[in-house]
Amino acid sequence: MRGRNSEPEQSEGTRHLNCPSIMKAGDHGVFFYQSPQEKHEVTFSFLQAGLQKGEGAIYVASQETCKQIRRRMKDFGLNVKALEKDDMLKVFDYNDWYMIDGEVNISRVVMMSQRVFDEALETGLKGMRGVGETACFFEHNKQKELLEYELTIGRKLAFPVTALCAYDANHAKFVDGKFFASLIKAHGPVVTSRFTQDIAFENFFPAIVLNVLETTFGKIGKEIILEILAKRYSLTPRMIAEDPVAFIEGLEKLIGSGSNVVKQSLLRQMHLEIGIR
Repeated sequence: MRGRNSEPEQSEGTRHLNCPSIMKAGDHGVFFYQSPQEKHEVTFSFLQAGLQKGEGAIYVASQETCKQIRRRMKDFGLNVKALEKDDMLKVFDYNDWYMIDGEVNISRVVMMSQRVFDEALETGLKGMRGVGETACFFEHNKQKELLEYELTIGRKLAFPVTALCAYDANHAKFVDGKFFASLIKAHGPVVTSRFTQDIAFENFFPAIVLNVLETTFGKIGKEIILEILAKRYSLTPRMIAEDPVAFIEGLEKLIGSGSNVVKQSLLRQMHLEIGIR
């Protein structure tokens, strides 16, 4: 049962921030933040919007302890004690959610998410919003497991929970193009402190590919490369969007070490496109 004191307070900073508001139930969004302050403002605003509509909130902490996150939420204007008392807010440490004894069990995480969602509905909540910090995967060298987890969830969740995965931009800057392209493709909305948009990957990635190839090899060189990729590896423009990793690997086979320049350019352009400075 939710108490009357559970209604979250609004701080001055949150009233003007509506960038995650476009996200809907079932959306699996990704957020790249440049600083802890930016992370707090966007993720807490996202959760607050749900709390104000009678939804529950989950936060999985990674770079900060649960105690620190609760303190920052309180500073932001959320009545943390009341929200937790009324089962509207749950804060987890990554060791209790993503990793047990240092190992990632994706099936367990999915089952836990389903259980928490079911419990929220049983208490009368209208839905659920969740934020998960991903820094722990990078700090424990579990990027492969992270990508597998994101791809398992997919761009739309199987149940009506709105999820936002929070990535430190400093981690994102150092992953390769294959990983980054797959990561973006696994999500729907892309959130920064300035905008939210539902990335249409079939338009997003091929447009960058064509621009980078033409800039690097010229118009004729671009056309020759695309023609060879299509004939040898069946990598048509449509397939480039559906399987960006296959495109990058095909490019590596075709031009060898010369592909490094193209891959770095692709990565830079993807960063710019989604606001990673």
